[in-house]
Amino acid sequence: MKYSEIKIRFCGIAGDGIVASGKILAGACANIGLHVMVNNIYSAEIRGLGKSSATIRFSTSKLYSMGDGLDLLVGMVSKESIIDLRDVKVGGNVIYDISTVGDVAEEDSLVSHITPEIQGHGLPLKKLANEATGTNQGKNLVAIGAISYFYSLPPDMFIDQIKSVFAHKGEHIIDVNINAFRLGYEYFREHYPLNNQFEIDKSSEPRALTSGNDAIAKGAIDCGLKFFAGYPITPATKIMEIAAKELPKLGGWTLQMEDEIAAIGAVLGAWFAGKRAMTATSGPGLSLMSEMINLSVMSEIPTIIVNVQRGGPSTGLPTKVEQGDLNIALYGGAGDSPRVVMAPSNSEECYSGIQLAFDIAEKYQTPVIFLSDLFLGQRIETVTIKENIARNRCTRKKPTSEQLEDFLRYQITDDGVSPMIVPGEPGAVYSTTGLEHSVTGNPNYESDVHSMMTAKRFRKFESMVADLPHANILGDETAEIGIAGWGSTIGSILEGMDIAKKKGVKTKLIKSIMIHPQREDLFREFFASCKKIIVPEMNYQGQYAALLKSRYGIKPIEVHIPAVEPVSPLKIAQKIMETNSELSK
Repeated sequence: MKYSEIKIRFCGIAGDGIVASGKILAGACANIGLHVMVNNIYSAEIRGLGKSSATIRFSTSKLYSMGDGLDLLVGMVSKESIIDLRDVKVGGNVIYDISTVGDVAEEDSLVSHITPEIQGHGLPLKKLANEATGTNQGKNLVAIGAISYFYSLPPDMFIDQIKSVFAHKGEHIIDVNINAFRLGYEYFREHYPLNNQFEIDKSSEPRALTSGNDAIAKGAIDCGLKFFAGYPITPATKIMEIAAKELPKLGGWTLQMEDEIAAIGAVLGAWFAGKRAMTATSGPGLSLMSEMINLSVMSEIPTIIVNVQRGGPSTGLPTKVEQGDLNIALYGGAGDSPRVVMAPSNSEECYSGIQLAFDIAEKYQTPVIFLSDLFLGQRIETVTIKENIARNRCTRKKPTSEQLEDFLRYQITDDGVSPMIVPGEPGAVYSTTGLEHSVTGNPNYESDVHSMMTAKRFRKFESMVADLPHANILGDETAEIGIAGWGSTIGSILEGMDIAKKKGVKTKLIKSIMIHPQREDLFREFFASCKKIIVPEMNYQGQYAALLKSRYGIKPIEVHIPAVEPVSPLKIAQKIMETNSELSK
């Protein structure tokens, strides 16, 4: 059988080298020019407990999501792998460890659950690993060797990657891992006929791999991030780790604070002092930051908060994905508390989008909440990122010499933005407070002042529309079925639309990195051109659908997916087909 796309899952427990398996396979495929996407699932408990898996999808064509079904399941541990058999396609394959057959009860044995629709392939993972390394470590390399033979993937692509991944551990570790790989390759070559072949274009150039978290950190640093303050939290910690490593090289600082409240306070202080600053957190941390976000709004100090969403509420599901934080991002604050909310859909948008976020925050003196999620933040994918490095850029409105003579920090302006200075400017003295205030910054509680200042703060959002990117409309412009989506679900929507198109049903999608504000004229025009509108999202309430209903007066078909795994393109396609059937009646 010939393949142009394959999806493989390694399944086991912590210590089985599951994440390393995905890293090696993804790196090898990217190096020969394939498109790759990797999703790692792991337990929230400490090392040594819980199930882990790495799912790798690679293709000769661009990938937008993790897709549906598995071509191959590698069961490193029997009991934990059984439930994953449900994801194996009819005609798909399973590699199981025959070294452990008889060591576990039949109900816990992977091989005893393999149905006739699936092809099972025994491989002595544990035995060959011990032969190669003298320990149980290396089972993953044995499996990768078998995969290399099974799909006719060149062994050299994996050996090169093994050398790269284990280079820091020395020649001995490299040699034993290559030996484990070769033992797996030879075992499959001797025991299974070669009937699969992955089509490789040898003229393809290597592709770069990154994650959403990596892209956010790089994008922020490239556009002038000077200070990062944060508190570790899954799945956002990687952003702080990168900042801690890279910022000192550029004369910047990273501080690990005692909690999320201290982190956002430090970030506000850095912006107040004239430095571009950022923090990164997840839902529980964003909840704690609400009052300091309000302070940013009232005192008109810029701030950037990256929120890598996970399952909630409360501590919730630290290592699972969900899009449940839209409401708190939009409305989490006392009083009329406007803020910018953005949501990238892929790693390229993580890079360019965070740069736009910094420019908007500084120019309009407002908080910006950048909503990524666990799947987007941690998945590894091949990307083409166009670097935009301008580390000294500044969009802050500064006062003229005349304005400094009688400085009004909160001067009423047409666009709602007042001149802002760095403290210490000679002769320019003003107050900054969380209390309502006059144009000088002094506290003032009169109704007419509060009305004037509230209108000023909201006027910024009318002014910034001109700086917003256009919404993208993808698909068939003549389609009667429209889809509106946000964040990482966009990839699954695009692939679901493609499935439906192959069955003769046309659709179109409107997407924008901007959640608030939006180019409302474009959205209204799009919705007016549709007979039916579908809004899929990864939460139980339909938070984005509720926003669109209140803003545009539409009555969409809501698809609520309180997810712990990425959205299935097939589910999107099924909803499209159902909607088309209703239109045809």
